[in-house]
Amino acid sequence: MSGTPRLLAGKRRTLAALLTALALGEAVLAVLFAAALDRLLGDAHPPLLALLSAAGIAAMAAAALLLARWVGEDFAQGFVADCRAALFEAVVREGEGGSDARWLTVLINDMAALRNYALRGTVRLWTSATAAGAAALWVALTMPALRTALVPLGVGAGVIMLLVGPLSRAITAQRKERGRLNRFLVRRVRAELAGAPSAKGHGFRKLHEMSGDLARASVRRAWGAGTMDAAATFAGLTAALVLVWQTVGSQHTAGLAGSLTLLGFIAARLLESARALHARIGGRIALDRLTALVEPDAPPAKPQRLPTGFPFALRFSAPQPQTWPKEPRP
Repeated sequence: MSGTPRLLAGKRRTLAALLTALALGEAVLAVLFAAALDRLLGDAHPPLLALLSAAGIAAMAAAALLLARWVGEDFAQGFVADCRAALFEAVVREGEGGSDARWLTVLINDMAALRNYALRGTVRLWTSATAAGAAALWVALTMPALRTALVPLGVGAGVIMLLVGPLSRAITAQRKERGRLNRFLVRRVRAELAGAPSAKGHGFRKLHEMSGDLARASVRRAWGAGTMDAAATFAGLTAALVLVWQTVGSQHTAGLAGSLTLLGFIAARLLESARALHARIGGRIALDRLTALVEPDAPPAKPQRLPTGFPFALRFSAPQPQTWPKEPRP
């Protein structure tokens, strides 16, 4: 193996197609369950067959989620294994000339981030966006009464996309502070083992300062991610309020339960997409760092656009390529 592994390569192409089919299946099952729920509520004495049919749809939806999680984990672990092999090859190639702190940072922090990048940031983003988009398209085309309720969800999705840039910068700052702290700790431990003179308290002061910088950067990242979650949650609740406001006082309340079920499904997938974006941004930065280590002579990656390619979310990256300078040894 040479260079950074591709996300969609080999077996993972087949798994991506299977995940797409599962996401579309989730949307279909949500529509079917909403219709079954309306039929049950519209009949004073619903037949047992209708109840069993609704229960079967619910069981199929649960099975689809379980299968998607299993396939997604297989997808992610295959990618992480390829990244680990690429890193090991780079370590062997560089030999003793590299910095222990650089490799330690990647092994401790970035492998977990790369797993999140593949599973939470790629698989869940793609499946959630696909399921939400398919369900919203069905609602817009076949249920005119719900079209107004889709507007808050669309606005929420737009707000989430506007927050991608600030969150990317916050995650980049946090990872740089964490990398500085890790490199400092590795150098100090190595100096102590080598019998270097004591820093006489200076090391503890610097550790305290760097820990404070990392804590503040982590809080800024949490604010960005929390704002995304809040936007998705507020959009879903507002959509439900719009639907109820339109329905109250009218004679068209028969399908209210099914309509709320569909809106809840779309809102839940929007919230999951927001959280997946958070994981993908952090994982993409880790992937850029891995690329810089295993391909030191490669040109910096160009920023990628969101809306093109299959799937569109797989092409997303942080707005600017990241650089990770080495710090001088003490």
